[in-house]
Amino acid sequence: MTARPDRPRSPVAQLALPVYVPSLIWSTGSGALAPVMVLAALSLGLTESGASLVAAVSGLAGVLTGPWVGRWITRVGDRAAFVIGTALAVVSLAGALVTLAHPGVAWSQVLYVAAIAALSVSANIWSLARQSYVAESVPVSWRARGLSMLGGMLRMGQVFGPGIGSLALALWSYPGAFWLQIATTVVALGFVLAFVLPSPELLESAAEAPSSEAPSEAPAPPWRERADARATVLLAVGVILLTIVRANRAVIVPLWGHQLGISEHMISLTFSASAVLDAAVFYPVGKVTDVRGRRWALVPTMVIMGAGFIGLAMWQTTVGFVVCACLIGLGNGFGAGIVMTMGADLSPDVGRSRFLGLWQSVQQAGMTAGPFLVSALVQAFGVGVSAWATGALSLFGVVWFLATVPHAYARLGIDDRGRPLAR
Repeated sequence: MTARPDRPRSPVAQLALPVYVPSLIWSTGSGALAPVMVLAALSLGLTESGASLVAAVSGLAGVLTGPWVGRWITRVGDRAAFVIGTALAVVSLAGALVTLAHPGVAWSQVLYVAAIAALSVSANIWSLARQSYVAESVPVSWRARGLSMLGGMLRMGQVFGPGIGSLALALWSYPGAFWLQIATTVVALGFVLAFVLPSPELLESAAEAPSSEAPSEAPAPPWRERADARATVLLAVGVILLTIVRANRAVIVPLWGHQLGISEHMISLTFSASAVLDAAVFYPVGKVTDVRGRRWALVPTMVIMGAGFIGLAMWQTTVGFVVCACLIGLGNGFGAGIVMTMGADLSPDVGRSRFLGLWQSVQQAGMTAGPFLVSALVQAFGVGVSAWATGALSLFGVVWFLATVPHAYARLGIDDRGRPLAR
């Protein structure tokens, strides 16, 4: 009996071991540490406002270093960036562990803040190196699936991480979460070094193979030496709206649950259920986005999250809280990878990593600004008004994307599937 030749796997399957598995492992460690960072700062003797500043400094470090990291990755290459980013993460986490052994000392508090800021830079390096490779190598007809899968791995890590982190916390207190991230970071690097990234030509042949889910012979988009400034600004405004809404979820949902008198245990369980829904839809959404266009992800995510926030403000019961918080999570899942996909669409063929670094800073600017806006609104008007305002902002984002996406993509010479416009 003649053996059947192996069929080429889809481009997404080709990236499982060198890209997606290490991304999941890295994100799991990050998800385990996220709930502990502020609590560990409090254990060092920082005030509540000082501990909040740790999170703000982490976000600000990501915003400021994105463009520099993008330029640096262009010079050193993805593989070297992973190694150096991992070394920086391990050194940062080790520094934080040293501070936890010396609570109440001024130098340990300063070192802790510096370590968390450096950890944010290492996360930028990892994120941009992966994005740059997928954007550069995956065929345009599979781009949204490739990047939504990457976004999905990050979401799954945020689901698994806190559970694993709580076990480490129970066994070894705060240092356990830091040791866990050191371990996951090193293991993730092991996958990166052990499995060679497939070439763009191999991914292209997999995309065109009969075994692929969506064979495509679509022509490549126009070659561009530089980014289109107007298209970038139009989409960047929408991305800032989207990321502000996303960031507000982490602040408004627990505050509103507390105001309704819901137990901390129920709030935590609701967050877990919301995170599961968030991580459940990323691949189908990526497929729809590749086939139908970027608006098919942008509009649902903004509509559903907007409805969820408005529902929180209107449906003031425990059932309403759980349903609407989960609705917000589901809506966020519809946008898995969409910001990275638009960044890849906008990025020029020359200096792609440099542009993606700038694009990541735009994204993180919204994530950083959101909690400050909520804080001001809560202080002035209360949590309910913050939920209403976030819902309204999300629905305004729908109008913005519907109006600007076709125009921005037309300036690039492509439709919002990334395909060249007919001449």
